This record gives sequence, structure tokens and C-alpha cells, in this order.
Amino acid sequence: MILVDTNVLVYAVNLDALRHKPSRALLEAVQEKRVAGVLVPQILLEFFAIVTDPRRVGNPLEPVTAWEQIDAFRTTFLILDTGLKALDALKEIGLKSKGADIFDAFLAAQMKASGISVICTYNAKDFSKFTGILAQTPEDILSSLPGKKS
Repeated sequence: MILVDTNVLVYAVNLDALRHKPSRALLEAVQEKRVAGVLVPQILLEFFAIVTDPRRVGNPLEPVTAWEQIDAFRTTFLILDTGLKALDALKEIGLKSKGADIFDAFLAAQMKASGISVICTYNAKDFSKFTGILAQTPEDILSSLPGKKS
């Protein structure tokens, strides 16, 4: 299983994004069950926050449209609910995190609590400090697939 990060989802739905094509291809690979992509509720909330904020995207979505997209993700991806197990893991790995860094630490904790070691993201640096977690771009993941489509 591969956790798909918020930035990949945002690029996948934003036709103007430079990284739209590989991000969209990754989503299609998940839909086709060629990639076992998963999400956690935090990713869906981050997606909503970004795509509805005119300070973060050029053409923000209306809240209703953003929720429709979230519903579409929920039919494509397995959504993991890591519950309190992830908070316990966060306490162990997030002690050095400060400010907003706690959110990446919480994603790492949710991954550890679920036995996931790979995150698909364009922010590899944010996850390099967590042992046992490999950050890969959509291009990395797609290029490793048998009969790859890019």
C-alpha cells in the first residue's frame, strides 16, 4: 500500500498544474488497481483546505465541488482510519516536530500505525527525517509498474 499525499491529489485535479499529467496518471493507476493507493482523512481535509483557498490555487473550487471531488476519491482509494494508534505512534516520532511540521509527523505516524512504508509525494524532503518511510514521486511509482503507462 502507498499513501498518496495531498499535493499529488491537488495536482491531479488542477489541469494547469505543471505536475498534473503524472499526478493524474497515478490516480488512474489507483483506479485501475495497478497501484494500491490509500488515503487518510487528514489528506482529504488538507485537499479541501488547499483547493478552496484562492491564496493557494489560481482557480479555487467551490466547497460543494471540492466535496464532490473528495467523494470521488473515497470511491477510488481505500480510506484508512488509524485512530488512537496513530496518536501513540506520533508521540514516539513527533517529539522533535514544531509548529505545522506536526502534520507531516502525524502522516508518518499514521503510516507506521498502518504498516505503510511508502508515501507518494512531491515533498520528499518533508518525510526524509522519518525512519522507515520512503517518499516517491508519481513518476517514480509509475516507472516501476509492469507495463507502465506514463
